[in-house]
Amino acid sequence: MKSNSWLVQAGGPYYQVRKGRWDGRISMASRVASNIPRSNSTIDELLKLFSSKGLTPNDLVVLSGAHTIGFAHCQNFLSRLYDYRGTKKPDPAIDPRLLKALKMSCPRYGGNNDIVAPFDVTTPFLFDHAYYRNLVAKLGLLATDQALFLDPRTKPLVQALAQDKQKFFNLL
Repeated sequence: MKSNSWLVQAGGPYYQVRKGRWDGRISMASRVASNIPRSNSTIDELLKLFSSKGLTPNDLVVLSGAHTIGFAHCQNFLSRLYDYRGTKKPDPAIDPRLLKALKMSCPRYGGNNDIVAPFDVTTPFLFDHAYYRNLVAKLGLLATDQALFLDPRTKPLVQALAQDKQKFFNLL
């Protein structure tokens, strides 16, 4: 067994983590793309992908909470800022202040490919439940994140976790 001390240091709960992979004996890069969500996946695509792994909509919401810590490159959310779903307009579900800040860091053309933005814009270095509060406030970085609050199948749990850090930690 191994501990999750990095998570505890970032404010998260402690639990034992088993060593090794339990999902198979083969690890091939060619199998990755079709088995992980894309940053612009629809909620239906996310639910279908998670269901194919035996996971529920609640699992999707809780596991997405990992975005309470970490960063994404501009390329993962650029279309959300400038051409959401082919509309040539920003995603209407993004807070205008966040949109403005992200556009300053991530120009439509010619930006630095190394620029990143935090998934959790309010507490990017803490493992907490602010990620869910951010979704309620239209501060989700990726379209997939914000979709969790917009869809009636996942919204109730997002709202519950936004209000209760302990509930989030207990579901991990």
